[in-house]
Amino acid sequence: MIISFVNQKGGVGKTTTAINLASSLIRKNHNLVLIDADPQGSATTWHSIEDNQAFEIIDHPGELTQADIKTIETAYDYVIIDAPPAVDDKVETILKVSDLAILPVTPSSLDLWSCKETLDTMDPELEALLSGKVRLLVNRKIPGTRVGREVRQALEKFDTPVFETELCQRVAYIDAMKYGVSVMQFAPGSKAAGEIEQWSQEVIALFSKDVAMEDAPDSSIATLYREETDNILFRSFQNFF
Repeated sequence: MIISFVNQKGGVGKTTTAINLASSLIRKNHNLVLIDADPQGSATTWHSIEDNQAFEIIDHPGELTQADIKTIETAYDYVIIDAPPAVDDKVETILKVSDLAILPVTPSSLDLWSCKETLDTMDPELEALLSGKVRLLVNRKIPGTRVGREVRQALEKFDTPVFETELCQRVAYIDAMKYGVSVMQFAPGSKAAGEIEQWSQEVIALFSKDVAMEDAPDSSIATLYREETDNILFRSFQNFF
């Protein structure tokens, strides 16, 4: 399955959400790779901070063809793509092979306008190809605010499905990225980690209605994730002293 994160506006949390979704799917025993197709290379930089080996990241800032992506897909359960902040030929190529295209959007007028423009600039052929495959993700919602409460109502006008799970503005997301880990590795019992786990179950359910709403049994992939988390935390503890 190919999942892409797109939005023509930068700063909406594409990379953070892509990384944390990948981390949650690994915890559920899914084999995956994340393609960093954004020339800014934020996911690749994150990956190098602690040499995090929880999952593989391919740095691919240049041209990317449908054949490239399809070839990579054959070796994995999921291919997650962090697309550039644009709607150009490269992004259209990514969208054409996507089984699910996720548009993170924050509750601000600028981001809502940008999200709508991203959807509106898709040509009819691409729009038809993506029918039923696009989902909006409310990201960086500030709990307890009027703007936070009204964002879903505003998104209903886009005629595009919205994930039920909403990701809130939390310090744990920022700190986890700074230290080169996922929010589940950095703060496993936090509200942020709970949001990601709930959202990843929504994503899985889109591909299979028979998926049980619980973690998969222990296996080599999930075990590797936990071992890598322990290694990173141990290195951070050593560096502290």
